[in-house]
Amino acid sequence: MSGGDQNWQVGDLALCISTDGFYAEFAGGRAFPTIGTIRRVRHVFHHRQRIIRRWFKPKVRVLAGAWLVLDGFEALKLHGSNFRKIEPHAPDQEDAETISLLNGQPAQPVEMV
Repeated sequence: MSGGDQNWQVGDLALCISTDGFYAEFAGGRAFPTIGTIRRVRHVFHHRQRIIRRWFKPKVRVLAGAWLVLDGFEALKLHGSNFRKIEPHAPDQEDAETISLLNGQPAQPVEMV
């Protein structure tokens, strides 16, 4: 599933997996997210965006799909294909044991077979 098709919603966590298409000339000197950073989605736009690259050889790209506005980068619309949606994790038994240990409670003995 491409980043543009991940059913992005406001409040989702977005992991930056690529900086392809982050064009400095459109950022007005602002910084971009770096690969590996995680940010919360503030707004989601679904439309086609024309990108015109003006250096070297002029090139026009049209990108459809989700465009995201992220915490810390409110002035930029970034294409969803550069991000992976982090799905919420349902707590399991291992999580409960880890939380118990962190809270100073002894772990339950496990029978070895």
